[in-house]
Amino acid sequence: MTKKLIFIDLDGTLLNDSFELSPYTVKVLKEVSKKGHKVILASGRPPRAMLPYYKQLGLDTPFIAYNGTYVTDPNDKSFPPLKEAFPLNDVKAILSEIDFPLLNLAFEDDEKIFMHNLDPFLIGYFPKMGERIETGKAEDYLTKDVFALIFEAEKEYDEKLKEIVEKHAPMGCRHWGNSKHCEAYYAHYDKGNAAEYIAKHYGVEPKDIIAFGDSDSDYKMLAFAGLKYHVFPCKSHLLSEKVPSLEKGNNDDAVAHKLEELLLN
Repeated sequence: MTKKLIFIDLDGTLLNDSFELSPYTVKVLKEVSKKGHKVILASGRPPRAMLPYYKQLGLDTPFIAYNGTYVTDPNDKSFPPLKEAFPLNDVKAILSEIDFPLLNLAFEDDEKIFMHNLDPFLIGYFPKMGERIETGKAEDYLTKDVFALIFEAEKEYDEKLKEIVEKHAPMGCRHWGNSKHCEAYYAHYDKGNAAEYIAKHYGVEPKDIIAFGDSDSDYKMLAFAGLKYHVFPCKSHLLSEKVPSLEKGNNDDAVAHKLEELLLN
């Protein structure tokens, strides 16, 4: 069998709702890797929040963090990393233009994490590994380009916040489902670009790529792959319309069952 490159989103796709990898999923993905296929984790999470899962799966491949603006290989110092942060001046300008109350604001650079208010949800999504979470006034800690920029505001301000961020193209703003949280992102750096970057590194054609996801941020990564699936049910209308569905969801080891069917049977 031709060796495959397999891109897998984490939250809502590979992880269950408790943010865990099941023993069955770990077993299957390790077997897939032993067969010579390359498993690539792809997430909006920062690298430190991906590493525990990466190590649990025993991977030796690059991974995609921050929705495609950061690609690195923890085990291969010769791998050319891809890093694209939000410019400090643009971030400062965006914050200066927001004239309505934010419920929360969070950002991080390569040294520190900032949250205006400590948010258990965000701390769970962006766990720290020895780093200190700074709180207080953003201007006191906004000193470098940032890799993550997250806002929380009442829904009535959705469009206004989107307009402010998109003035600083190619930056865009998208919500996390129906929550009050939204994140800045780069229109020209996404999981699709990152997947193409890694595929080129390995010399793998799209026809030999498999991808799994569950949200709009996964779409370009899935579109790049020759074989692609979304978990069921899917929170993304775009994926539901454009991408074949798995029969199971993230709480039922959907990805592992499909990979076992495709590559191990």
